[in-house]
Amino acid sequence: MDYGIMQKIRIKARESQKFTWKLKKNSLKEHAGVLILYTLLTFILTYPVIFKIRTSIPGGGDAFHWLRILWYAPVAIFNPGLTKLTHDYLMFYPYGIPASPFQSAFNQVLTYLLSSVMALHQAYNILWLFSFIFGAYGTYLLVIYLTNDKIASFIAGIVFAFSPYHFVHSLGHFGATSIEWIPFCALYLMKMFREGGIRNSFIAGIFFILVAMSDLQYMVFMGIFVLLLFLDEIYIVLRKEKQDYKEKLKSIFYKYSLFGVISFIGLIPLTMENILTAISNDNFLKLDPFDAVMGSADLLSFFLPSVLHPVFGDVTKDIYSNFLGNTSENTTFIGYTVILLSLFANRRLKENKYVKFWSIAALFFSIISLGPLLHVNGNISFTVFHTTIPLPHLVLYYLIPFLDNCRTTGRFFVIASLSFAVLTGYGVSELLKSNKNNKKMIAIVISSLIIFEYLAIPIPISTVNEPSFYKEISQDKDNYALLEIPATLHYEAGVSTIYYQTIHGKPVVGNWAARFPSNARDFELNTPVIRELTYLQPFTVDILNQDISQVGTSILNYYNISYIVLHKNYMNDKEVNLAETFIQKTLNTERKTYEKDSLIVYHVKKEPVKPFMILKDGWNPLEKLNEKPTRWVSNNATIIIYSDNTRNATLNFQAFSFYRPRTLEIYNGKTLKNRQIITTDFSRVYTPISLEKGENLIILHVPEGFERPCDFPELKNSDNRELSVAIQEVQLTYTPVESK
Repeated sequence: MDYGIMQKIRIKARESQKFTWKLKKNSLKEHAGVLILYTLLTFILTYPVIFKIRTSIPGGGDAFHWLRILWYAPVAIFNPGLTKLTHDYLMFYPYGIPASPFQSAFNQVLTYLLSSVMALHQAYNILWLFSFIFGAYGTYLLVIYLTNDKIASFIAGIVFAFSPYHFVHSLGHFGATSIEWIPFCALYLMKMFREGGIRNSFIAGIFFILVAMSDLQYMVFMGIFVLLLFLDEIYIVLRKEKQDYKEKLKSIFYKYSLFGVISFIGLIPLTMENILTAISNDNFLKLDPFDAVMGSADLLSFFLPSVLHPVFGDVTKDIYSNFLGNTSENTTFIGYTVILLSLFANRRLKENKYVKFWSIAALFFSIISLGPLLHVNGNISFTVFHTTIPLPHLVLYYLIPFLDNCRTTGRFFVIASLSFAVLTGYGVSELLKSNKNNKKMIAIVISSLIIFEYLAIPIPISTVNEPSFYKEISQDKDNYALLEIPATLHYEAGVSTIYYQTIHGKPVVGNWAARFPSNARDFELNTPVIRELTYLQPFTVDILNQDISQVGTSILNYYNISYIVLHKNYMNDKEVNLAETFIQKTLNTERKTYEKDSLIVYHVKKEPVKPFMILKDGWNPLEKLNEKPTRWVSNNATIIIYSDNTRNATLNFQAFSFYRPRTLEIYNGKTLKNRQIITTDFSRVYTPISLEKGENLIILHVPEGFERPCDFPELKNSDNRELSVAIQEVQLTYTPVESK
């Protein structure tokens, strides 16, 4: 080949490379500019968060609980002797509760990485701001792919990221705040839909995993979105393809299968613990079906500005107060500008299959967010006949696995919010095409209207405190538990004190979690001293006959509970006085006050542990029969007896059976010690037992099982408890023997 021609080819190749690099450079600048603009908008529209990032967090309440969630996973991973990833022994001490280890794995991992250079709450704030910036940017990328209109795409990003739904959930529901990966996943699903290809299926699967790593409920919602897209693509092929539709269908099944395999591989580690719980006989994740109604959006909420709105909030607050459930689950305001632009897009692009799909998605997820029954202004029954109107969610509730574990039905609206953002992008794009000379002005007006409708400044914030007492004990290498009062009775106190655990790292009795098994509070309800302090009540004589003033300190010492902390700012004077009087009369403690932090702290003194009894599992709540404290057994109940020595004893109590005679078996550990027929009249039961030094387990077992009063029409009793044998006056008579 001629040397001159070769030179020309090389020159053209260099010019082509320079042009490509210039395009990439310009594209990089453009995207950096978009990110900077969204960042500035985030700082302005979330005022004053950025200015309080070092000392406060947005919202409060549940936000403090989420700080603890973000803190817990690394603690469990690196301290297996202290607690477990799938069983949380640091709350509901001493038995703990099952834990969902990856409630928001993406945020948990990043928090751990950031916590090496900043405080926990500061990492929380950065990730919180990240959800707005990248939620907007992801939507921008999605809409520019669909419309090729930068201005329209930028406005669409505003619609999704700064929606009232996002603002309201950002005040405490950190998982629900993390919407940022949803538009990225939708982008590659649309690429998969339009272009096919292994790469798009693979990347869509990765982003689907990131959605799940942000919030497990969003995984379910996005899964339904994928199903909707799959069905739409099948419909289009069957409607348009007269021939070769089988090949088209194979191609569709292949790309969605690849997406499904990638997603499945990534999701199993995140969801396995939840799946095992959901399919178990003790599925505490499954709530009362009516919770799906309580957590649903109200029809009016689509048209009502948020209670956070600085102008309209005071007006709409009264209307929101009529709705069922809480305000955060009812805030699904679409925005009138967004509605008009969405309708405009539908009219101008009624033949566009992508506009049709996003319109269906917007309508579908809006309707699903209304829950199983329509409610309007808080009413779920209408006319004099109290008619209820069932909605499609009722069908999904029974068809889609694990959907019965999702109580916050209103959160389905997050996908509708993205759909409306996309439709707004289409609408703005069409509007700008019709008005080419006034593009900037139209864009500014539309953006301003949307921002005004969605406005939520100033964002409520809460100061992050670090009481000096907790910093003191954080330096203590010994591991012991705290009894925080009134953490169980007062939710706000609970979420605050559980946040303080991120400072001191010690186990706490009771407290709060989003969901926990029904028996999680048995230790608080059944244990002397713990019960009276946890529930702020005078000493209650239970079925165990023992002197609480003699054994109270021993019980706390045995369970290694070293401090009782009274939070005065969550208690009235009467409650403080009741707790202090009980502690001073019953326990051997040292008192110290922290006035600045409104704390009164009692240090439980160490002393030799005396013998005592505690009720453990299987007991119904305390009641009175024949003026005596009584507890019912279902079919099994246990008593813990602590003995300071090896000895023989006699356990005796009064018992009677519900409705018919039953057999009562009494086990000393695994050894059957007594079998006796219990009649429907009270009778005394005596059982010799052998006690080892330390903890001994006594099991009461009724082989015939329980029955419910409500199942016997002749009793005319609505009591649905599971009853077998009632127990009163449990006594222990010791016969000392030589120590082994």
